[in-house]
This record gives sequence, structure tokens and C-alpha cells, in this order.
Amino acid sequence: MIYLFISIILDIITSNIITTTYQNINYFFPMILVSSIPITYSLIKNKKILLIILIILGLIYDLLYSDIFLINTYYFILYYLFLHVFYQNRKTNYFNIILISVLGFIIYDIYVFLILILLDYSYFEIEYLYYKIFHSFILNFLYVIISIIILKSRIFSYKKHRRKVKKKT
Repeated sequence: MIYLFISIILDIITSNIITTTYQNINYFFPMILVSSIPITYSLIKNKKILLIILIILGLIYDLLYSDIFLINTYYFILYYLFLHVFYQNRKTNYFNIILISVLGFIIYDIYVFLILILLDYSYFEIEYLYYKIFHSFILNFLYVIISIIILKSRIFSYKKHRRKVKKKT
């Protein structure tokens, strides 16, 4: 749970610090919270609490980043359901976490892109979508890799096995 709150704080900080733009489009798009949901799914044992936390964080994310209410909350719920179905028959491993994290923020970009077009909220081109996906990939992929390295013992439930040294008599 602490990991999610650290992720949202990092998301807020990096989105305010990284303001380098090209034609009103940022070079880096931090979606650290979206990237950290699969890792959190592996960390938290009680999945109902995780769903409640994701709904609350989705509402916070909507208030901070979106003009359309509940757009992120719906995505977080759908993402949670996808993770639940995905991990029913699979074990948690490095490849699965990285794959689902990368797919998560790519699908998030496509999801927001389609909703904004359907609501005629603004005009976007496919090049903008490609640009945003590519530039969000760099920062978020690095965050997922670093998170997995730092939290690998918690994610994969490693237990320290002590060797018992036999005493010679």
C-alpha cells in the first residue's frame, strides 16, 4: 500500500518537474501510478482492499489530471479485473510483471485517446498518440524495472534459508 502512495507522489512530482515540451507535447509522460499497479497486485494479499485503494486513487488521479470525471477510476477498475483474470492461472514472474505494466500504460494512453475523441473533447492525431506512447515508455519502463529490483524479495516471497552448520564432535 505504501508503494502505491509513493508511486502517486512520484507521479505528481515528476509531472510537475518534467515540463520539457515539443509542440505542446511533453517529452516524458510519467504514468508511474499506472505502471505500479501490477507490482502492487503482486504485493498485496487481500485483493478486495487493493480494489478499494485503486478506486480511491483513481478518484484522486481524476481530480489531479483529468477534466472528465471517473475516466481514470474506470480504467483502474478494468485494469484490476484484467490483472485478476490474468494471474488466475499464471505465476508471478519478471516477464509477466514487465509485460503487464508496459501493456497497462500503453492501453491507458489508447483508452484516454479514444475517450477524448469519442467525447469530441479535443482533436488528436495518431502521430500524437504514437509520440506519447513512445515517450511514456522510456520513463515508465525504467520505473518498473527499478521497482522490481528493489521489491523483488517482497514480490516473489523469497525466504531466507539459513544453512544449519553441523557441529563436529
